[in-house]
Amino acid sequence: MNAATAQAYNEDTPDNEQETTKAFVRKGRPRSNKSKNAILKATNSLLLHMSVQELSIEAVAKKAKVGKTTIYRWWPNKTALVMEALVSQPGLHSPLPTPKNNAEAVIMQLEKLIRLLDSKNGDTIAQLFSEAQGNTKSQKIFADRFLSPLIDAIQYSVEQGVKEKEFRASLDMDQATDILCGPIFFRLLSRPHMLNDEFRETYPKEAVRLISA
Repeated sequence: MNAATAQAYNEDTPDNEQETTKAFVRKGRPRSNKSKNAILKATNSLLLHMSVQELSIEAVAKKAKVGKTTIYRWWPNKTALVMEALVSQPGLHSPLPTPKNNAEAVIMQLEKLIRLLDSKNGDTIAQLFSEAQGNTKSQKIFADRFLSPLIDAIQYSVEQGVKEKEFRASLDMDQATDILCGPIFFRLLSRPHMLNDEFRETYPKEAVRLISA
């Protein structure tokens, strides 16, 4: 309401009704956050039993006990919803141990990525990648919420490694990231059954060797 309307409201409305209205406004935001959390929880629950392609906004709304319009107030499309549901999982944010050097930092980051992709979440990420290919907005959401934080963390460790002469001075940062991460995503999309413990134990060390000074 504008200032004039608010003044008229305060003058014409009994005190007890004003307090009731203020209490309702204060409680509105927590209820919205509660709905948002219910939607994210419902999305993650449904994805345990179906693919991203099979998931529908209608199914999420029904499970979360909200209207579809509530979902679209928070997220522009299904890709955005699934991406936030994915990154909202507590396990995705567990900190890594303190590395001894930058090479070990990169190895740990690659190991964590492989562990993530060698799971049900890996299936979801592969499906999101496929789903996003025909939609520029979805591609941006996937890049901003998943790929960019991953790439930024790895590139930072590589840049520090170059400064400290652990990695080759001639490295191009984008190419270095491609060298390190490309084979992992290629295996996810082409041979996901080979994205396993053996690969996690051997590949990161071999990848770091390729960029070492």
